[in-house]
This record gives sequence, C-alpha cells and structure tokens, in this order.
Amino acid sequence: MKKLLIILFVVFFTVGFYFIGTMATVESESLSFKKAVLSEKKVEQLTLPEQKLVRFLKIKDLEINASSAYLINAETGRVLYEKNSDLPLPTASMSKMMTELLVLEAIDKQIINWDTSVSISDYVYAISSQPGFASVHLEQDKVYTVKDLFDAMAIHSANGAAIALAEAVATSEKDFVMKMNEKAEQLGLAKSQFVNSTGLDNEHLGKYFSVGTFEDTNTMSAKDIATLAQYLINKYPELLEVISQNQYIKNDQYYHNTNWMLPGVTAYGLAYQGVDGLKTGFTDLAGYCFAGTVEEDGVRLISVVMGTSSKTERFEETEKLYDAAFELY
Repeated sequence: MKKLLIILFVVFFTVGFYFIGTMATVESESLSFKKAVLSEKKVEQLTLPEQKLVRFLKIKDLEINASSAYLINAETGRVLYEKNSDLPLPTASMSKMMTELLVLEAIDKQIINWDTSVSISDYVYAISSQPGFASVHLEQDKVYTVKDLFDAMAIHSANGAAIALAEAVATSEKDFVMKMNEKAEQLGLAKSQFVNSTGLDNEHLGKYFSVGTFEDTNTMSAKDIATLAQYLINKYPELLEVISQNQYIKNDQYYHNTNWMLPGVTAYGLAYQGVDGLKTGFTDLAGYCFAGTVEEDGVRLISVVMGTSSKTERFEETEKLYDAAFELY
C-alpha cells in the first residue's frame, strides 16, 4: 500500500510538472508573439513617409488673372496648375521659341553656323525699322552674323532679326514657316499653327506676309507652349545663358531684355530669384504674355501666362504661380 501511494505521488507530480511547463511555454510563446506584433507595428509607424508625395502635388485654390495659364515641373512634366491650357490663343513673340529651336537645329545640321553672315533683305529692313516692333534697327549695308541676330531675337525679341534668321535657314520665311509647322507636328503640338516666324499679326507684315490670310496670326495653347519650352531647354540648355542676359549690345546701342523677372533686370521690382528665361510676347490680339522658367533648390518650373492686361500683370501672375508651387515642394 505504501509503495502504491509512492508510485501514485510520483505519477501525479510528473504529470503536474509537465502540464505547468507546457503552459509556461505556450504563455511565453504567446507573449513573444505579442511583443513581435507590437514591435512590427512600431517599426511600421516609424517608417511611414513624412515627406510630401510628389505625384500628388498640385496647386489648388489659386486664381490667375489671365486668359490661359499652365505650370509644369520641367524635369518630370508633371502639371502643377492649369487654366484653359488647351485653348489655342494668339502667341505673339512667344512663338519665337520655335524660331530659336529651328535655328539651333540648323546649326547642328551645319546648314548655318554662328559666324555665318546674313544679308538684310527689304522685308527685314522694313520690319526692323518699324517703331514698336521690339526693333533692333538692321541696315542693309552692314554685315550681321547669325550670332548677332540670334541674340537680338532671344534677348530683345527683335522681329527683324527673327525674319533674317528664317531667311538664312530656309531661303524664305514662307519655307521656314512650313518647317515650323512640321516641327510642331513632330513634337505633338496639336493646338499650334504658325503663319510667320515672329508672332506678329500678318497685317503687321503688310505686303510681306506669305502664309495664311491677312487676318491670321500664330496661335498655340498654353500647354503646347510649355511643351515646346521644355523640349527647347532640355535639348539646348546653353540657350539659358543667352536669354538670361540683361541686355543686348550692338553698335554701342543697348537693348534691354524684355523679361522683367530676371534677377539682373530691376524694372518695376519684378525680379524673381532663379528666373533665367524664357520669352515675352505682346500684340493687341494676344494681350501681354509670358513663358517663363525658374529654378530653386534643384526644382525647375516652366510657366505660361497668356492674355493679361498689362506689361507687369503677366509677371505678377507668374510670380503667384511660382510662390504657390515652391510652397508645395
């Protein structure tokens, strides 16, 4: 009997010890699992992105006083703001960006070079002598190089210089305009149509207009202008060194840059740090326009503002776009 009691005690003790050990192990494993889950949650919380997601950046609740406006990131093409951006409107001298592009491509193809001498036709002379046409007076008995004319066009928006370059590249402005429209098609600029190299209305050209009707003018959408600008400065970034100059000097004459947002241009206090282009425009049909570009902290923007009511408003509305965009970044 005594032996039996001893055996039973040993069995119960062994079973109890095993049961307690098993429960402890389960509890320990459960506790470890809970700790692991909590730890993972903590890690997840710590690794959540605190920075803004660039793909969602867009300017909201901003009213731009212009017929059309468009703003993109120059590197990615992401649209940050748009207003009537697909509407074709008169471009005025902003269309000279296409003329710049074709001249630069002609230099690449060795059709012309920077030192090529360009003769001044009757057409060029007449337009360059016309007051109010952003004129850089060109004389028929003087020699001008492609570089001379390109700088006059890019910095001071000289219309006569643009026509002279068109004739140098394609013999006639009519043939050059054909190239402008072909290039627009290649770049997918579906809302663009060119009738001359300058952006003047055909009626301003008088007897010299050669494409379209007397009432025609160059038209582009704000989106197309931004696309052209993006292509132009990405392919020819050296252009920014030219169009950011404060003035063009020829024969001891000083011609100021029409872009009043350049840091070195102090007109009306509109300078904006980081602006280094691109092109202004004005005609009665187009109103006051500006295609601009600015770089700040490694972010480059391209803007288009069309159809404002004054010389300064086109820059003031552009400044509103830039300020709002850089707040996003």
